[in-house]
Amino acid sequence: MTENWKEAVISKISLAIYVKPDTGKHIHQDRPFHGLVLNEETTVRDYCFADGRVLHTNGGELFYLPKSSSYRVKTIRLGGCYAINFDADITDEPFTVRFRSTDTVLKLFKAAEKAWRQQDESRQLVVMKTLYEIILLMRSERQKQYRPDAQLCLIAPAVEKISADFTENELSVAELATLCGISEAYFRRLFIGKFGMTPKEYIIALRIGYARQLLESGQFTVGETARLCGYAEVSHFSREFKKRVGMPPNGYRPPRR
Repeated sequence: MTENWKEAVISKISLAIYVKPDTGKHIHQDRPFHGLVLNEETTVRDYCFADGRVLHTNGGELFYLPKSSSYRVKTIRLGGCYAINFDADITDEPFTVRFRSTDTVLKLFKAAEKAWRQQDESRQLVVMKTLYEIILLMRSERQKQYRPDAQLCLIAPAVEKISADFTENELSVAELATLCGISEAYFRRLFIGKFGMTPKEYIIALRIGYARQLLESGQFTVGETARLCGYAEVSHFSREFKKRVGMPPNGYRPPRR
């Protein structure tokens, strides 16, 4: 998050909306507006950008999507989100902000969505005012939780390894920490600070998200899906899948679109 947010001038609100679970586009080309989005507590998604970057967003996190960016949305855990699209003199990269309490920022997003939905002639001003309040909260929270980039860069080799090899049967935390040249405890602490979950949970989330895609394709059996996702035992895969999706893989049906 760059410092130009503190002097940002918002020129237009394009949309303030609540996006229901499993609705909205999954592929975005040349995004026409900047966007600030707040995930519901159940929502986990990856935003895979055209330049190869991946923005992982957890439940309750706020994140920024730049104007003119192109990306694909990958659902890890189903849920909704609130979004405000706008024009402003901002240049920044995608980022996330995790609030210690989302009560205040959630109320602001809900107020913006309600004002926009009511079609009042003053809705531009009302939502613009609310968006400035959200930006103030966002900057304040980032300053409280600031962690030097040099520390986050330490875990970059592990994140790349996970993205490339999360379907491998053996991908231990000890191996990932060694890859980064730091202790396992320090690696785990940095990873949780960045992603809001342990490395093990992050790997499982990627595997289950991939498993859902394979099952939805209708081309793979449960056993084949388990092996393709890195599980040596179908029973282990089935337990993990049911725990996170709410139903066993052999009874899984893709959500209606």
